[in-house]
Amino acid sequence: MKLSIRPHRIELTDELRDLIERRVYFALSRFSPRITRASIVVEDINGPRGGVDKRCQIVVKLDCTDELTVETTDANVHAAISLAADRAGRVVQRELERRRASSRRPPRSPEGPADQEGDIVSAD
Repeated sequence: MKLSIRPHRIELTDELRDLIERRVYFALSRFSPRITRASIVVEDINGPRGGVDKRCQIVVKLDCTDELTVETTDANVHAAISLAADRAGRVVQRELERRRASSRRPPRSPEGPADQEGDIVSAD
């Protein structure tokens, strides 16, 4: 899994880079065989004015061309990163479970549902 971190109007210190890498790897590492890359954008929306304006966006590229995007905003950049990483882990897990469940479903019969003996039941 490759990580790409891009700061936008915020200083990316070594401490912040380590936090991002640690939180994202912790949240996504169990899915790493299915993830090709994760792009993280950390941004200070309002600049020096302050407020609830630290945004973290994580885009996870899965092995089957799907991209999942998670975005959080908080007053604290560390909290925004942690929330986004946790949410990304849950979103990836839910997507992979949804795929697994849909691949296990038996194909639907074009004639409609069958009763216990295999006869076609009419919905009249």
